[in-house]
Amino acid sequence: MSFQIDRDGGGPRAPRGAGKRTLRGALLGAVAMSALAGPAAAQELCAGLGNGAWIGGDAASSDVSAAAGPLDQSGLTVPPSGNVITYFSVSTPGQIRVEALPDFGGDTVLELYDASGNLLLTDDDGGGNLASQAETFLDTGQYCMLTRGFGGGAVVADIRIARTEFDTITGGIDGGTGFFAGIDTCTPDTPATLLGNGPLDALLAGSGVTQTASASAAPYYRFTLSTPQPLTIRADNEFADPYIYVFDSNGQLVAENDDFNSLNARIDFTEPLAAGTYCVGMRALSNQQEPISLSIAGYDPQQAMFDMYAMGDLPPPPGSGYPITDLGALSTQLVMDQPVGGRAVYYSFSVPESGLAMIDAIEVTDSDPVITLFDSVGREIAWNDDANGSLDSQIVTRLDPGSYTLGVTQYSSSYTGVIRVSLQRFVPAQ
Repeated sequence: MSFQIDRDGGGPRAPRGAGKRTLRGALLGAVAMSALAGPAAAQELCAGLGNGAWIGGDAASSDVSAAAGPLDQSGLTVPPSGNVITYFSVSTPGQIRVEALPDFGGDTVLELYDASGNLLLTDDDGGGNLASQAETFLDTGQYCMLTRGFGGGAVVADIRIARTEFDTITGGIDGGTGFFAGIDTCTPDTPATLLGNGPLDALLAGSGVTQTASASAAPYYRFTLSTPQPLTIRADNEFADPYIYVFDSNGQLVAENDDFNSLNARIDFTEPLAAGTYCVGMRALSNQQEPISLSIAGYDPQQAMFDMYAMGDLPPPPGSGYPITDLGALSTQLVMDQPVGGRAVYYSFSVPESGLAMIDAIEVTDSDPVITLFDSVGREIAWNDDANGSLDSQIVTRLDPGSYTLGVTQYSSSYTGVIRVSLQRFVPAQ
């Protein structure tokens, strides 16, 4: 299986302090799950996807080429770890636009398939503001649009399938000037930069292979495995905000990731990836001209766990070797100034009796703090970024007697300044 931690919904980033959204959870590749009935239930059209529905209510009313206007469906409900499949047809070859506009707080991903079940394209945030939008030329035939929530989340969305002469329901990632944030499927005929002079197997035990280029100069990379191998694929440069996709030799999407660590992307194949030829597709959601370092190396489970501790997603257990500062019993208030860079800083403390705790992380220099509170076995109790209309963070929660761990991170590894951390405990008056 592949395993990714997705920490943000993707798309262009707002200026510092303009508001941020963090998606915390796992995205296990692009797996087509259950489908819901839409306007009119239909038999399976695109091989392997499951049952769907014609967007116009029936096949005759779902011809985009003949439609007098856009074909819409409002309030499409996608369940957790599920998807909705929508059918349409094209009777005259031409440019077609597909869109998914989520309700507030939602984040859609769309995929477009032909009648044989071949993935033609996929898009996450091409519509701007976590909406999806893609345009492509389609020949005569029948097609399926699959809508799902980013990271397997539930989402309610409006969808539109139309010729490009009609208005959009999404603004576009760049305000509608035509930039496509998604990616066309990588087929054996797709031009791609070759990684290595042959199979990568012998190189994976060391540092692996790395290529650096902008997403506009090198949107696709191809590599080969002669034997099954567990892999880590990374794309690094926060200023570009890379989004990576892995396709197999048949053009099927195997896995994808955006924002594993800050704005950098990473996919871990913890189970060996089968022998064969693969293609890595790359998009930059912020700047197409920024250089992105793409690397492929053998998966190291110990290093992968250390990386999770460093991101602040999981507190290190005793004996892990990752540093934790023990503050002892929290009686009244503790205040300390802590430089925080690209790695999370952890504090452990104990609470002798039930009471209210207030934890603050305040910018001193060049910082945008994020704090997470964990219980004694590493379960997340509370998390906060940007409290009280500022970039500072605050957690106020009731704590029972026991041991706790506080993780302090920067919102982005581009911040390397000092954060003032304050822990206060309040107990009921006797």
